[in-house]
Amino acid sequence: MLAKHDLSRVTSIEDLRSLAERRVPRAFFQYADQGSYAQSTLRANRRDLEAIEFRQRVKRVPMP
Repeated sequence: MLAKHDLSRVTSIEDLRSLAERRVPRAFFQYADQGSYAQSTLRANRRDLEAIEFRQRVKRVPMP
């Protein structure tokens, strides 16, 4: 069974990439990170992912 990760500090795709680089076996990470030979797919995927904006959610405690 895979361990759950605390993703509460992830605020960008780069944060997810950094987490994967530490957690995924090197060969698998490099395969996914480097993309195809021409890297056209990688560029297209990165462009699409950069268009995604994460919104932080902050828990507010009601005032008494």
